[in-house]
Order: sequence, then C-alpha cells, then structure tokens
Amino acid sequence: MKKYLLIGFFGCFAVFLSAQNADIISNLAAPNDSGATVIVHQDEAINYFLVKKSVDATEKLTKGWTVQVFSENSQNAKDEAFAIEKKIRAKFPNEDVRSERISPFWKVRVGKFAETDAANTLKELLIKEFPEYKGGIYIVKFTD
Repeated sequence: MKKYLLIGFFGCFAVFLSAQNADIISNLAAPNDSGATVIVHQDEAINYFLVKKSVDATEKLTKGWTVQVFSENSQNAKDEAFAIEKKIRAKFPNEDVRSERISPFWKVRVGKFAETDAANTLKELLIKEFPEYKGGIYIVKFTD
C-alpha cells in the first residue's frame, strides 16, 4: 500500500512540475510566505533556453528577424561560413543555424524570430559566447 501511495505522490509531483511555466527561475526568486527567497546563479545561455519561445512547427516564419554573425565575399568566405556555422551549431544545437549564399556574400545566420526582442537576446548571447565575431554580429530582417 505504501508503495502505491509513494508512486501516486511522485506521479502527482511530476504532473505539477510539468505544468509550471518556463520561467521557473523567476518563480524561485520570488519571496514565499515566510519571506525566504532563492538566489540562482547560472549562465545566461541556460536562462535563454528556459524562456525561449519556439515557433510552432506548423507556423513557419516567412518574415521576421534573424541574427547575422558573418558576411563576407572573400575567396575563402565559403569555408569560413561553414566553419563558423559548425562552431555555433555545436554550442546551440536546438537553434536554426545556417550558411547562405546571398550573392555576392556568404552569410551565417542564427534563429528566426517574429520580434526584435527575442533576436536581440540571442545576439547578446552570441556576442558573449563568440567574442571573436563581435564586430559582425547584428540583427537583420529576413524574408523567405
């Protein structure tokens, strides 16, 4: 009997946790009835992925904002673009990272967003993670 009660308790607890919103960190930081708060020290990347609002798979964005990391038309621009794409994809495997040829330039773009605020959040995170590309990271409009 205790076994079933324990399983039931953990089942209810799991349902409760899955019902929580993605911004759990701010919920933890809010004072409880006794005035106690929780201070969470974490990397910005974790917060970005916790609060990121992904586009529904059925709703594909055809226009909006993206973060451009690289744009060049040198002789080795294609190789550079694919190398940068690979580095970013390794750090952000769930993000849309792509190398594109928009004549005469090779470009590396990350993410597709309806709002500039979301694109700006990713831009700041990319600058922090890849300071060597800081001069070339900015938000641009896209249309498919």
